[in-house]
Amino acid sequence: MNKVFFSRRHFLSPLRPKRYALLLIGAFLFTLLMSPAFGQTEIQDLAVVINALTHPDLGIVASLSLIDLGESNERRAVNNEILRLGFDPILRRRAIGLSIHAHLAYITSFNLPITGGTSSGDNIYIINLEDREFVGEIPIQAGTTPQQIALVNDQKLYVTCAATHEVHVVDIPNRNVTKVLTGSFNKPTGITLLNGKAYVTNPAWEWDPVARKTTYYDSSVTVIDTETDIILKSIPVPTNAGGILNDGDSTVIVKTTGNYNDILGSIVLIDANTDEVMETVKLKLTPGSFALNSEKQLFIQGSWQNPGLLVYDVTARNWIRDEDNTIANFSNDAGTSISGGLTFSPAGNLYITQPDWSGGGQDYVRTMDVLDASLLRSYRVGPGGSTLGFARIVPRREDINNDGVINMKDMIIASRFLGDEGAGILADVNGDEVVNIFDLVLIEQGLH
Repeated sequence: MNKVFFSRRHFLSPLRPKRYALLLIGAFLFTLLMSPAFGQTEIQDLAVVINALTHPDLGIVASLSLIDLGESNERRAVNNEILRLGFDPILRRRAIGLSIHAHLAYITSFNLPITGGTSSGDNIYIINLEDREFVGEIPIQAGTTPQQIALVNDQKLYVTCAATHEVHVVDIPNRNVTKVLTGSFNKPTGITLLNGKAYVTNPAWEWDPVARKTTYYDSSVTVIDTETDIILKSIPVPTNAGGILNDGDSTVIVKTTGNYNDILGSIVLIDANTDEVMETVKLKLTPGSFALNSEKQLFIQGSWQNPGLLVYDVTARNWIRDEDNTIANFSNDAGTSISGGLTFSPAGNLYITQPDWSGGGQDYVRTMDVLDASLLRSYRVGPGGSTLGFARIVPRREDINNDGVINMKDMIIASRFLGDEGAGILADVNGDEVVNIFDLVLIEQGLH
């Protein structure tokens, strides 16, 4: 019988070393990706403040201030007026809406006409909050007076345009308006997004410069399908609906201010599932700004006659602090005003902007601990510091094209620089003055 022997000899083909090399590289990259130290960056939490005052006589233009929330010294924490949003005070450039995505801030702006004509220079500024610089501009048709912004996704945003009674759909990467929604708006101002829909407030007022009188028409909330940009519905609400926000679940909350005379304000709760009004809470005053915390408690700034804070429980639909029982002052500093704009931080504290519209420099952002209404911090900001938002800045050089998101576009751009050496190369993510596999790994890490 012939015996058959099976050889255990290893075939040393030319492919074998390459395979080993690939396995070694793969293992090395895996180790890097799993290492908590690799690509570690310092995170910075900021409050972003629009200083909205423009004053030709004082040479003041709108600007941007940043507050480092991790800095304990209140003076050092403020990087004041880092960018000017206007260049000629005579143009009275207004900065209105603020929306923040990652390290990018989007701010609506226009030149306010002095003689009652149409606005000019209407646009959306794009600002890199990490580098403190302008990185782009989205032009909006002149005369539209853009108001508030809602980012639908990385590719699209909506902007309300009060003067032309429109909502413009903007392509973010290409920085242009792709569609104009009309027919259901009357002075559209506020906008919020919930469950695949956009909700837009229509204050529906008209100023008569001859009679020097404002006429108020029927106010409403327009509902838009954010996938198709189709207008779904118009929901009637009380006079002069302006502010709007949502609870992140199923309730849209609208603030109406009335006519500043015999018609007072209200809070309207809309069911986002049915787009029907669930509750209309009539107020005994003309409300100021409002903000909702994570407990679904709505804080409402009272009128100038009664500037304290009201608190309404949206879930239980009852008052925690009503007009007769407001938070009148800070529990540990009764002499400091609590009037102004309201915004809750991700940490749960209430930030109150107090602008000095006279240009006297007494503009503050104050932080309240709502558990005991105590004053935590008091920051001095720029002229007319009134609009505030929050940003978490994670230094991300991986965002090669600076569009606010790390995706395959950044990987493709970076690959074109592979092998380049020298200082200041766009794709040199880790700053070692050479573009190689380590930079691509950092970008890949940012995709997750």
